[in-house]
Amino acid sequence: MLYGAVLGGVAMAWLLLAPRQRDRLVSRQRRMLHMPRMMDDGDYEEEDAVADGKSLPRPLEDRMSQIQNSIEDVRRQLEAMGNDG
Repeated sequence: MLYGAVLGGVAMAWLLLAPRQRDRLVSRQRRMLHMPRMMDDGDYEEEDAVADGKSLPRPLEDRMSQIQNSIEDVRRQLEAMGNDG
């Protein structure tokens, strides 16, 4: 009888806490979906500067060239894998 009471208490706690946890997870996911939009709002000025032909800060140019080089390396590797197969 004690085992049944404990099991019933656990089941009731789960039934009461599960929706709250699910709601908390859903609200966290919604916040994460909106975060990139909020952070992107300040980047429009930088994009406009690039579109106007103004130069980017030197560290950013270096980083972009590194990323472009990495992309080219991966592209070459994928092409080599495609040619081998």
